[in-house]
Amino acid sequence: MRTGVLLIVLLLAAPLSAKETVVGMNKRTYDTLNEVQIFMEAEQWDEAIASLQQMGKRKLSGYETAHMLNMYGFIYYSMGDNDRALENFGKALEQEGLPNSQVRGLLNSATQVSLSIGDFPAAEAYAKRLLEAETEAPQPLSQVLLAQAYVGQERWADAEGPLKKALAMLEASGATPRENWMVMLSSIYHAQEKYVEMRDLLYKVVKLYPRERYILNLAALNGQLGEPEKQLALIESLEDDERLNKGFHFVTLANLFLSQGVPHKAAQLLEREIASGRVPETRQNLELTSQAWYLAGDEARAIPPLLVAAEMENDGKLYLRVARLHMDLYQWRDAEKVARQALATENLEEPGDAWLLVGMALARGDKLEAARTAFVQAAEYDSSEKWARQWMRFVETEQARIASLTEGDV
Repeated sequence: MRTGVLLIVLLLAAPLSAKETVVGMNKRTYDTLNEVQIFMEAEQWDEAIASLQQMGKRKLSGYETAHMLNMYGFIYYSMGDNDRALENFGKALEQEGLPNSQVRGLLNSATQVSLSIGDFPAAEAYAKRLLEAETEAPQPLSQVLLAQAYVGQERWADAEGPLKKALAMLEASGATPRENWMVMLSSIYHAQEKYVEMRDLLYKVVKLYPRERYILNLAALNGQLGEPEKQLALIESLEDDERLNKGFHFVTLANLFLSQGVPHKAAQLLEREIASGRVPETRQNLELTSQAWYLAGDEARAIPPLLVAAEMENDGKLYLRVARLHMDLYQWRDAEKVARQALATENLEEPGDAWLLVGMALARGDKLEAARTAFVQAAEYDSSEKWARQWMRFVETEQARIASLTEGDV
C-alpha cells in the first residue's frame, strides 16, 4: 500500500496553531471520510471513489470539499495516476477558508507528488508556497523538499542553502541529522566541486553513520585532496575490522601501502587476497604483488606472481623481467631457462635483450662457449649489440686465461 493513507490520517488530525480558527465538519461528512479511509487501507479504490462521488453530490463547505479532493488525490496517487492526483490537490488548494494546517498538508502532498513524477519546477513552486505558509512553525522537511526541487533542476548552489538550513534546524532542536539529508548535501558539494566542504561533512556522516561506503568515499576524497596518509588510515581501519569485501578496495589499499612506504604490507595483503579469490588473479594484480615484494626487499617472493602472469599470457617481456630477478639472486640456470622462454614467445619486442641474458647466465655458470654463441646472437640487434660485444670480449679473455692456466699445468 502507498504511504498516502498514513498521510491522510495525519492531515485529518493535523494540529491547529494557537491562532488558527477551528473549522467544523458535518458528522455525515466525517463518517464518509472515515469509510473512504477504510476502503483505501484495504486498497479498494473503486469503493473509495464511489463513496466520495456520493459525498460530492451533497452540499459541502470549502473545508469539507478540500478534504474530499485531498482523498481523491491520494487515491489517484496510489493508483499511479499522478496527473489526476495533482489536479485534485490543486483544486483543494483553491477552496476558500481553509485553515493553515490544511493548506500546509495539501502543499506538502502536491510538492512530493510533483517530485515523484519529475516535475521539478512545479515542485519548486509548491515548496515555496509551503515555506510561506510555515511562518509560525517552519519545518526542516519543507526546506529539504525545496532543495530536492532545485537538485532535480541541477541548480546546485540554490539547493545548498535550504538543505543546510534544514540540517541546522535539526541540530538546534537536539535531533540527530538525517542520514539521507547529509548524503544529499554531500552530493551537492561534489557537484559544485566543493571538496573541502564535502570532506568536512563526510567526517560528520561517518561519525554518525559509519557505513563502509561513506568511509570509502571519505578516504577517496582525502586522496583527491592530497592527504594519502588519512586515506590509508581510513581504508586500513575497514580492513582491520574485516569490513572490506570488494577486490578493488584491497588493491586500492595495497597501492596506498606502497605510496606510504610499507610495501611488505601491500605484498602480504595482495598475496592473501589473490589466494582467497577476492582479488582477481589478473596480470595487473600479479605484477603489483611482484613489485610490492621487490620493493620490500624480498626478490625471491617477487618471482612467483610475475612468472604466473608471464605464463598466463605467454608474455616475453614479463619472462625477461623474471629472468632478471633470477640473475639478481645468482640463479643462473633459472635465469637462462626463463630467458629462453621469452625467446620462444611471439610478442618479444627486443630478442637481443633475451639473448644477452642467456649469454650472461651461461657465462656466470662458466659455460663460456655456449655464452659466446648467445652473445653473437645478441650482437645482431641494435639494442643489445654494444653490451653483447663487451661480454664477448670478457668471454674471450676468460677463455684465454683458462687456456694459459691449462698450459702452465702441462
